[in-house]
Amino acid sequence: MPESKVMEGRICDPDVMLILTSPERTVELSDFVAQRNWVRGYGQEDSFPTPESAIECLRNEDVIGWRVFWLGLLLRCLLHHSSEIRDFVHERFLQDWVSVVEKADISGWYPAIRRNFEEASDLLDTIDEHLTAIDQWVFIAYDGLEVFDVAGSYMPIRALIGFWFDRLRRWQRLRAKIFLLSDLFSIGRLNFPDASKLFGHLVRLDEC
Repeated sequence: MPESKVMEGRICDPDVMLILTSPERTVELSDFVAQRNWVRGYGQEDSFPTPESAIECLRNEDVIGWRVFWLGLLLRCLLHHSSEIRDFVHERFLQDWVSVVEKADISGWYPAIRRNFEEASDLLDTIDEHLTAIDQWVFIAYDGLEVFDVAGSYMPIRALIGFWFDRLRRWQRLRAKIFLLSDLFSIGRLNFPDASKLFGHLVRLDEC
């Protein structure tokens, strides 16, 4: 089997959450994200908050606040990516904060998610249940996360990994694909409860 197909199979494995790569071993995400069941959860495009704006908005927050950030950004990305998911949400959740998350910038949607965290979590649970019912997967791709480290904070990266690790069993059809440069990955720096168990959900493309 060609090496590219082996790599693609490993990346698309639903149980794989973290993909460690290197500048010499990069992955072209555009081919994946162009597929219907892939959504870009973070990247260096203009549609995402810059690390500086996110750090400024969350300047008084701890790692829990950053998990709130990633949950809100996930919901926002799903609403923007899929008209089917957006229609499903609008039919069942009429709260004003959902519109704020969909339409406002980070200074508007982050406080809305902070105030309605449990409701937002329940909404994502409902989306996952809907995807399970219609037998559909959605892979959320995160890359370019080194910009947070360059901006002076590795806490957002730690929070993202912890956020998705906690939801590996909670969600059946929403799955993260976190592409991270291997030199940024360190259990010491990105530590969170049960971090040692992460190795069962990790592939190292930097060693392929």
